[in-house]
Amino acid sequence: MPELDHLIVASPDLEEGIAHIEALTGARAVAGGPHPGMGSHNALLTFDHTTYFEVIAIDPNQPDPKRPRPFDLDNAVGPRLAGYAIHPAPGESLEQVAEQMRTVGIDPGQVMSMSRVKPDGDELHWRLTNTPGPRPAVATVPFVIDWGGGSSPAASLPSMGSLLSLQVTNPDGAIRSALDSLGLAIQTVDGAPGLVAVVETARGRVEIS
Repeated sequence: MPELDHLIVASPDLEEGIAHIEALTGARAVAGGPHPGMGSHNALLTFDHTTYFEVIAIDPNQPDPKRPRPFDLDNAVGPRLAGYAIHPAPGESLEQVAEQMRTVGIDPGQVMSMSRVKPDGDELHWRLTNTPGPRPAVATVPFVIDWGGGSSPAASLPSMGSLLSLQVTNPDGAIRSALDSLGLAIQTVDGAPGLVAVVETARGRVEIS
């Protein structure tokens, strides 16, 4: 069964997103790096050695990309919990997880390769599924990411706290059933599309949405 990999907060401005999360949790995300060709960059925190938290924003130092920026950043008006990623469990492959999603009626899209250079100069490489069509402001269906046997960023980041739960709200019963069948550590709820993470932090229990 696939496992949660990371949660994503989308913000029009990276510093605004970092400050928003710091005000909630007391933890300040550290620079991740630019996503070449995507027009975005990020900052990161971790929950544990395999699950982390990403703030992604428009990168003003990159030219406008040829396609819309990820997580509807081009239309972002403030920091919001915009998506989440899953990764294959030990012994699984990205292709197997993608096929599992297709079997339950979720199209994960095609697999693409990406990379970014960390502030220390090391280069990270990964593969992920690219959901077809424009990505909504809040994506209640996850994408799949595979670190190719390398270390996840989660292993070397400052801690935000402990992720207690992730609630995924979607009005489509078929999508909720499909998500439930993947065996993810999430709660699915009927309603307008939305995501709510509950995190135990140095400042107590907080909700991020």
